[in-house]
Amino acid sequence: MRLRLVLTLTAAASLTTTACLSTPPPHERALINNELCAQEMANGDLQKAETYCNLGLEFSPQYADLWANKGLIAMYSGNKGKAKDFFIKALRFNQEHLQAYQNLGVLYLEEGAYGKAHDNFKRALQVNPDNLESRYDLGLTFMKMGKTKEAKKEFDTLLAVNPNVANAHHNLGIMAYEDKDLETAFEHISQAAQLTPDSAEVWHDLGTVLMEQSRFAEAREAFGNCARLDEKNSSCLNNLAVAQRKVALTDSALKELKDTQTAENSAPAMYLLARQYREKGLLTEEENAYRKCVKLDAKFAPCHFGLFQLFNDAQKQKSAQTACKNFMKFGTSEEFPTEYTTCERFLANDSF
Repeated sequence: MRLRLVLTLTAAASLTTTACLSTPPPHERALINNELCAQEMANGDLQKAETYCNLGLEFSPQYADLWANKGLIAMYSGNKGKAKDFFIKALRFNQEHLQAYQNLGVLYLEEGAYGKAHDNFKRALQVNPDNLESRYDLGLTFMKMGKTKEAKKEFDTLLAVNPNVANAHHNLGIMAYEDKDLETAFEHISQAAQLTPDSAEVWHDLGTVLMEQSRFAEAREAFGNCARLDEKNSSCLNNLAVAQRKVALTDSALKELKDTQTAENSAPAMYLLARQYREKGLLTEEENAYRKCVKLDAKFAPCHFGLFQLFNDAQKQKSAQTACKNFMKFGTSEEFPTEYTTCERFLANDSF
C-alpha cells in the first residue's frame, strides 16, 4: 500500500498567527529564477536548482514559491528537517500555498505524525478541494489513524471524480476485506488489478480475497501473476501452491474418482487413485493412497514402487531403499521390466 506524506495540525495552526504578512509582488528576476530552479529540479540537478532559487530570493526574499522549491530540493536531498522549515516559511508568506501544505503533510505522514498530516492535508483541500493527491493522502492518513469510515469517504469522493485511481480502489478493498465484506473487497481489488496489472502486491491481495471466496482457480491465477512479477515473493509462491492444491482437491472428476475407488476399497483401486493424485501434484494424498493400498494388500508391488518414487523424489534414501526392496520382493522383472531395472540400479548405487 503506497504511503504518502501529509501536513500537521500543529504546523498549520502555528502558521495562522504569523501568516498575516503582506508580501510584495515578486520581482521579475525572482520569477525567472524560480522557473529555472524548477527546470533544474526536473533535470535532476539539485545543486544548480538551489543556486537559482537562492538567486531568486535575493530579489524577492518573501516569494513563497521559491521557499517551497527549496523545500522540495531539501526533500529530494533527504534533509527532511530543513525541508519542513522551508515549507513552513513558504506558508508564512502565502497561507494559500497548496504544494507547501501537501509536501509538509507528506513529511509528517512518513514520520507517523498522523494528526499533523491530517491537518495539513485538510488545509490543502481548503485551498483546492479538487486536489486529488491531497484527498488521497488524507484518506490514507485516516486509514493509518484507524478511522475507516472517514477514509472510505475520502476515497469514495476521489473515485467519484476519477474512477481510475488504482490505489484508492486497493485501499477500499483492503478495508472491505478487514470488515469481512468479501464481495466489495473483490470488486475494488480486481479493479485495482486491471488498472495496475504490474503490481505484485495487488495480485497477492486479490488472490487472498479469492481464496476466502473459495474461488480457487481464479486465486491460482492471481497468485501466479504475483509470482511472475516478483519471483522471490515467498507469500505469493506459498499461496500459489495452496491454491493449486485446492483446485486439484475440488476437481469434480477427481472427487468422483476418489469416491468410486474408495468405495471399491481394493489395492488396485487405491493404486489408480494414487496415480491420479500424482498427476495433480497432491503428494500427501498420493502417499496416503499408496499406504492404504499396501495395507489392503502388502504384496501389491506397484504401490511399493509408487512409494519408492515419492521417497526418492523427496531424497528420503532409507525409505526409498525399503520401498524398492519390497517392490522387488513382490514384483518380477517379467511383470515390471522398467520398474525392476530402476530399483536394481538404485539399490546398486545406494550400496556404495
